[in-house]
Amino acid sequence: LLAPLAPQHTHMASKPEKPTPRTLTPVEQFMMALMPGSQAACWVALATADSGSLPTIALYTSSFYAAWAVRNYLSGNTRERGMVTFGTLAAGAALCNHGHPLWGARVAVLGSALVGGSCALVLQRVALWPSAKLAHVSRKTDVWARVYKAHLASLTLMMGCFAWGFATAV
Repeated sequence: LLAPLAPQHTHMASKPEKPTPRTLTPVEQFMMALMPGSQAACWVALATADSGSLPTIALYTSSFYAAWAVRNYLSGNTRERGMVTFGTLAAGAALCNHGHPLWGARVAVLGSALVGGSCALVLQRVALWPSAKLAHVSRKTDVWARVYKAHLASLTLMMGCFAWGFATAV
């Protein structure tokens, strides 16, 4: 999820920069569509669930995003660490679901804070960038850059909701 901020050049030799692509590959288009789609599904689940469903929603949400981070890592983004932060949230949610509500809530708050903090740091860095700059740095399109910024903002807010929900549940 944080892949766009990976350094583009790791040595001092100058290479010609690749131009920003005008179109995304079909896989990139699908992954871009997953950003708002996954957030919409998570927000609908949160808005329509009863109070006891938070651990299950958090478990499914964090497992999905942890798998996405593993995919990013295996695709070459060796700086990706979302599997650790989302995995922490998933572990806390799983503990809550399996009879350990106090420890589960504590771990889930930690995981939510790790994910939310990571997203907030990236968002703070790119929020004021023009979309064209983010698109260039990420070697994606302007539309992708706008969707990515909105995704980060939504995910940051969602993690705050998760942290609050787990902190006040026990």
